[in-house]
Amino acid sequence: MFLLLASLAACKKDHDDVEPIALSLKVSFANDLQLYGFPLGNAEIKLTNLSNGQVNTAKTDEAGVAKFESLLPGTYDVDASLTLSAEQYTSLTGSASAEEVVFNGNIKGKQFFSSATEVAIELDRGRVGDWVLKQIYYVGSHTSNGAIFRDQFVEIYNNSNEVLYADSLYFAQIYGTPTTTQDQSKGYYLPSGQFDWTKSIGMNNSKANTDYIYAKTVFMIPGNGKSHPVQPGQSIIIASTAINHKSPYTGADGKSVTVKMPELTVDLSNADFEVYLGNYPGINPLASDLNTAVPDLAVISTGGNRDLVLDAVGRQAFVIFKSKVVITNYSSHPSPAETVLKNDTDLYMQLPNNIIIDAVETQNSSPTSKYPKKLNTQLDAGEAFATNGSYSSQSIIRKTSRTVDGRRILKDTNNSGNDFTVLVKANPDKTAFAD
Repeated sequence: MFLLLASLAACKKDHDDVEPIALSLKVSFANDLQLYGFPLGNAEIKLTNLSNGQVNTAKTDEAGVAKFESLLPGTYDVDASLTLSAEQYTSLTGSASAEEVVFNGNIKGKQFFSSATEVAIELDRGRVGDWVLKQIYYVGSHTSNGAIFRDQFVEIYNNSNEVLYADSLYFAQIYGTPTTTQDQSKGYYLPSGQFDWTKSIGMNNSKANTDYIYAKTVFMIPGNGKSHPVQPGQSIIIASTAINHKSPYTGADGKSVTVKMPELTVDLSNADFEVYLGNYPGINPLASDLNTAVPDLAVISTGGNRDLVLDAVGRQAFVIFKSKVVITNYSSHPSPAETVLKNDTDLYMQLPNNIIIDAVETQNSSPTSKYPKKLNTQLDAGEAFATNGSYSSQSIIRKTSRTVDGRRILKDTNNSGNDFTVLVKANPDKTAFAD
């Protein structure tokens, strides 16, 4: 008993001996924005302790400085966000804006083990497009009682006030470091833990990490330019397989499949598009990859998948884009971890950031098991995740910013951590919204 008490006392003493630290963080604007004289005050700085998930927030003063006192030493994600009203932005830039404008900045996985003064965070404005990713059901449903990953889908929304055409709109899954810890001695990681794509075999581009992202899969909505009109405030659903996953079905292998708990999954029989790989050369599709009457997406790159399979753990990002360049003209590269290029080596398409219309980064639901960011601040300064984790039937859904004449305008600040929330049960009927 004495030894136990002594041990507990020693542990308490060790904890009490941890000296708190103080931080001073200073925001500034990216070089091309500094000439406008945007105010630096009232930016919100959020510090997330990656060991225990504790969040601390503070606002900057007029000099752009935010101060934190008595922080526990450790590794933190630092996120900064500054919002200007439409009137402020228009007055300072001379460029009219109907919506408030948000600037974001972040530093991921920053170690703070001693007090520091004026740690710098650069703010940049993200790209805002008319199309947005509204709902992403990437986690799937229960592995034995649900449909696993067969019922995954993506919802894309017309966030503008005019008719848009979905023809030639691309959807891609973005790849990056798939592990929560990295061996920096390997030589192909950035300090952030993300891959250093300049080290990829055959890469000859000094901006490989800053100006590009790397797609595992690429699919395109077909059409003649005006085949698929989408009204303002309406959306389209892209399904992995467009069937009612609540009901029994017969797979491509002739076997009957019944979901034990239909309430865990969804009906995708009314989806607008699906991905079908049964007629794609070199692919042995999954038995669940059925060819229904729903139109198929054009397949540009399968990423080695046997169907459209979204990563249920949260290791991917998702983007939509249009391209004036023929898509096959973009180069593809192996992971920087590959040392030898073989016939079966996975290649990832190098997409320039400037063609991306919308981007959403997903993340592990556990704050202690986070993956390095795949997207830069301009594309997505934050990340979203289903709080109950993999195969929980949850989806992430974009919040509503405001409603105009009955049409919802969805929140798009290029920070998925702020823009998205969670639906307890994914809903593909296009009527689901979040306030």
